[in-house]
Amino acid sequence: MLRGMVPSDRDSKEILFDKLEDVDDVWAQLFASMVGKSDYGEVWYWGGNHYKEFKHNLIERWIPIFDFYNSNFIPDIIFCRGGFKEYHTILKRFPKAIKLYYGAGRRFLPQSGFSDYDIILQDSPEQVEICKQKFPKALTTLFVKPAPDNLFYPIPEIKKEYDICFIANGSQNFKGHFFVYDTIPPWFTLLNLGNNPYNFRYPDNVTSYRLLKSEMPKNIAKCKMGIVAVSAEIDSCPRVIAELLACGLPIVVLDTVRFWKDKYINSVTSSISPWASGELAGKDDFWLGVQYVLDNLNYYNPRRYYEENISLDIAAKFLRGKINEISF
Repeated sequence: MLRGMVPSDRDSKEILFDKLEDVDDVWAQLFASMVGKSDYGEVWYWGGNHYKEFKHNLIERWIPIFDFYNSNFIPDIIFCRGGFKEYHTILKRFPKAIKLYYGAGRRFLPQSGFSDYDIILQDSPEQVEICKQKFPKALTTLFVKPAPDNLFYPIPEIKKEYDICFIANGSQNFKGHFFVYDTIPPWFTLLNLGNNPYNFRYPDNVTSYRLLKSEMPKNIAKCKMGIVAVSAEIDSCPRVIAELLACGLPIVVLDTVRFWKDKYINSVTSSISPWASGELAGKDDFWLGVQYVLDNLNYYNPRRYYEENISLDIAAKFLRGKINEISF
């Protein structure tokens, strides 16, 4: 797996782990779930110098510069998280390898410099159609993006202090803060986990703070439900959707968000599954949707729905199935 650049804006304790079960990166966990007992896999970051053997057949490497890195490892499959130009030298070096691309948001299409992917993963049906037109030779498919199951799970013993959980980093101005803070009714209490937009005052019924990812589940557990309201022009299938469901919170998602709606949202009135996960709502009736969920919490079982439809194991089996489609 080509994972990206070593983060330069985070403390080392947030990104270095001694054990696989402590790793909080969903992509590393997903890749680990894909690597079977008879397989061997490596996760490569660029821009650092670090080596970690999580298991005898699963290695993490930080490599200063991909262009000059020589490895005895010859992969059969390369999973690219993002289409960074730094990947291209590796992709061209192994022409026989099956290559998967997942970009999301503005990068949902493979970037210029390399486009010879065998499988392209997408977050929404609209993105699938656009991708098929531009890359007709690739197998383009919708993709289930899970949460790190080792980290996100219900903690029922924690007291519910807030109505709503809003996981969004305000240093990125497309996460929905302006809509949420400008329109939230005063009778709801909301917990924002993440930085607030610079010089932006939030309402009195909002509590906001940033924390380490490892501390998120116990704070999510303080809430009764979650909301997602990112910009549809910039983001797609934000990972907080799966994280909230994995923690057992039903969700209301703005209906303009680009994601696989039929997969993640099983409403109370839907017949997809007996386990409801949440609701879609437009901007005009968003808070009515929130009130509906809060008034009917007993009708939702998001954790059960997550386990049966979106978990790491399910996502890993899905991807291995797509690889098998083109390799046999």
